[in-house]
This record gives sequence, C-alpha cells and structure tokens, in this order.
Amino acid sequence: MGEDIFRRINLWCSFPEARTGSVLTNCAGWLKERPEIREHLFEYVQALTFQCVQTGLCGVRHDREQRLASWLCLASDAADVRALPVTQDYLSSVLGLRRAGVTQTLSRFEERGLIRKMRGVLQIDEPKCLEKRACCCYKLISGAYASSQSAIPTKELIG
Repeated sequence: MGEDIFRRINLWCSFPEARTGSVLTNCAGWLKERPEIREHLFEYVQALTFQCVQTGLCGVRHDREQRLASWLCLASDAADVRALPVTQDYLSSVLGLRRAGVTQTLSRFEERGLIRKMRGVLQIDEPKCLEKRACCCYKLISGAYASSQSAIPTKELIG
C-alpha cells in the first residue's frame, strides 16, 4: 500500500530532466502535464488524512485488543509481509498504550495462535483471524487506501 506509492513516485520522477535541474521543480511541472498522476497523489493524500483522523477516533472508541489487531493488520498490508519488525515498546508508543497492556494483549494473540512473538519481530500466522479481532477502523482505512490505488498502467508512466 504505502510502499507502492513511493515506488510509483520514484518511477514518475525518474525522467531525464530530473537530473539536470531541481527535482521538485521538474516533478511539479510534470504533475501539471500529467493530471492523472496529480489525481492519484491527491487520492493518496486523502486516504492518508482519513487514516490520521480515523486513528484518532479509534483511540477513543475501541479497546486495546481491537486497536492492536487493526494496527497489525494495516502494517502487514502496507508492507505486504507477515513478519513485522516491531517491538512491544514501539507498539505501545504508536498506539498510546501502556507497554504492559501491549504485552498482555500480544500474549493473548499468541495463545490463540494468531501471532508469534520473537525478539524485535511479530509474525502474523493467522491474518484472517486477526482481522476478525480488529475494529471496524481496519476495514475503513484499508478501503480508503484501496480506492486510492492507481488505474494508470506502469507502461504509461514510463512512456
């Protein structure tokens, strides 16, 4: 999800003119010439803004288990991996939770066979079951990013 947009931006900005002048100036000019790219970036920014707002609401409305499950699912989707290089301390900081609460919730997930904890890595073994534990924010946020995905073929970007 998130990594894909950066790959596309790098592709979009890798035209030859970028090497001779200011990359930002060239990209800005290219965005004016290519409204479909500008539109895609706008949709991505909308999805990112929605995620920020929804995450704030989630922190107030949903319990620790739901929030943690949602974050793990979103991070796994964004990185397109099942092994996330995160620590319990990092999760407590990102989610605004006490570390002891994060540890307790992760232990429950592990007892249920949803994840495996290793030093500095969380392995998601049952993503579908973890999604069921997530609050509705997971579906809303992942839906916002899915609708922002580009319909522009890669060949068209290069040409």
